[in-house]
Amino acid sequence: EEEEEEDEDDNMSTVLRLRTKMPWKTCWRYLTSGGFFLLFLMIFSKLLKHSVIVAIDYWLATWTSMDNANEVRNVDDVKSTNKTYHVAVFSILSGAGIVLCLITSLTVEWMGLTAAKNLHHNLLNKIILGPIRFFDMTPLGLILNRFSADTNIIDQHIPPTLESLTRSTLLCLSAIGMISYATPWFLVALVPLGIAFYFIQKYFRVASKDLQELDDSTQLPLLCHFSETAEGLTTIRAFRHEARFKQRMLELTDTNNIAYLFLSAANRWLEVRTDYLGACIVLTAAVTSITEGPNSGFVGLGLLYALTITNYLNWVVRNLADLEVQMGAVKKVHSFLNMESENYDGHL
Repeated sequence: EEEEEEDEDDNMSTVLRLRTKMPWKTCWRYLTSGGFFLLFLMIFSKLLKHSVIVAIDYWLATWTSMDNANEVRNVDDVKSTNKTYHVAVFSILSGAGIVLCLITSLTVEWMGLTAAKNLHHNLLNKIILGPIRFFDMTPLGLILNRFSADTNIIDQHIPPTLESLTRSTLLCLSAIGMISYATPWFLVALVPLGIAFYFIQKYFRVASKDLQELDDSTQLPLLCHFSETAEGLTTIRAFRHEARFKQRMLELTDTNNIAYLFLSAANRWLEVRTDYLGACIVLTAAVTSITEGPNSGFVGLGLLYALTITNYLNWVVRNLADLEVQMGAVKKVHSFLNMESENYDGHL
């Protein structure tokens, strides 16, 4: 009995470890389905765009600091010359940022479209060339689900989630980098804050994945019951079973609302804890800026980034959880792609 309990504990620990692990292999399969060139172009354009955004804020902080220094020294000629120079550089950076935002959005959508097209093409070829025993063992509804629900997730949901995840992640890294540049002592407090953030996102991703699956599983019977009731409305009225079908509809609605309520509660749980982390980051940035004593422009820039990092942290975790659920569709499609094709050469 003790050996059986130990085996059960080992199995439970293995399951929990797999649930908390991000499906990086599936993510890599999806990204490479769009082509290595588009993957490189997306990463390069994303990094370049956010570098330009940080450069714009950095240039404004430098401009403000130089204006304050010139006012103290009463240098009017230098001030007018610097103003023209700074406006020109700021305009160039702003124009580059606008162009890069457009290029990045087009690249992400292009890569998502190419990946979805390649996955659908490969899946269709595998099904057409599949062996007869595959259709005997696999339900037809499961095959149709790969071409309908899973393909819809790959087409419509994964590209915007991936774009939002990369944007919020790079904005978080930009904020942390700018705060650390303005106040280097912030790096000391970054270690415990990073550990706290790791455990928060770890617990939330597991709960959010289960709650989203529960919400989807309780929504399907509700939609099926509604469509069946609408189609057989004349028969229901003829046998006077309106009350029974209405009661069943209310029960299914309550079940789905309970699942959605817990999912919303999990999101609020995450928001509260990321707000606490954001408040700690703002407090740490403010205290270290006082002790460090840098110029006012970089202090203001560091505090501005610290105030916006809370929302970015929240979206990073939520997009990670959404992407983990959506990558399940890619994993299901790839399970069909590993199928051996039928031998049409006539050889045994």
